[in-house]
Amino acid sequence: MKDLLFKWIWLAAVVGVLVSCADSSDMDPDDQQEKTSDNLDFAFTLTGEESSYSMEIDGVEVKNTAEILNTLNVNKSISVNFWGPSNDFNFAGINWIPLGIGTYKSGHDLGPGNGTFGNNLFMMAFVKKNNIKHFAYSAHEYGFLESEKIPGSSCTVKIIKFEGKQTSYSFMNGTFNQFIGTVEGQFAGTFKTKEGQEIKVTKGQFRIIRKLPPGAVIVG
Repeated sequence: MKDLLFKWIWLAAVVGVLVSCADSSDMDPDDQQEKTSDNLDFAFTLTGEESSYSMEIDGVEVKNTAEILNTLNVNKSISVNFWGPSNDFNFAGINWIPLGIGTYKSGHDLGPGNGTFGNNLFMMAFVKKNNIKHFAYSAHEYGFLESEKIPGSSCTVKIIKFEGKQTSYSFMNGTFNQFIGTVEGQFAGTFKTKEGQEIKVTKGQFRIIRKLPPGAVIVG
């Protein structure tokens, strides 16, 4: 009788382990950050009321203004733009970051997107070095073209604060639609050219603050 009871206890323990393993396999791949080499283990240091970013490109720090762009897919993502040296407005950016707090990896599939001709939208990023664009995941703006994928590249973004939303408002006889709020994030990755030239981006961080202008009235 004792042997039978022991066998039942052993069987229940095995089943419990199997169920636990099955549950963990359903985890969103973006949350399994131990599988990526993109190191986000650094302190977030940006403060103040000005929208800004900083990062190191192959160990050299770059910093300037950061902004959230208006795109065709504001209903499901934000796209962050980083101004570079000499106010190069096309210096770096991370496109199609899912809305809300979380950790997201380049190549994240956001499903069908506007402007994609029926294709899905995939998170991608780019950074310039010596005025040459290096990409994470894809050199294609929307990320869906197989021919534009960049093997061995990656960018991981961790959104640590997400407060606000896309807002329509009237101001000075005009109507505007912009993200109003505060977004803070960290990022790092391996960026490559189409030819395979590689750079490392480390200690990336951004803080974007956008408020309604004085006298603006929210519409809707």
